[in-house]
Amino acid sequence: MTETYWLIGKYIVESEQNGNKAAYGSKLLTTLSKELTLRLGKGYSRPNLNNMRKFYLRYPDYHIESDKLS
Repeated sequence: MTETYWLIGKYIVESEQNGNKAAYGSKLLTTLSKELTLRLGKGYSRPNLNNMRKFYLRYPDYHIESDKLS
């Protein structure tokens, strides 16, 4: 689950960096929330997606760090 949240955060950040930053503020999270909720169910509200984005920004090397946990 943690990896899923990290990957979604990565997707959001990469979308922002590809020139969609204005869309982030207005519609990116709302649209993504609707799509993920339809496909995967609950847990993908706009605030949750914003937290996933923050999680990715805080831990951009999550895969490297998670390898150290085992």
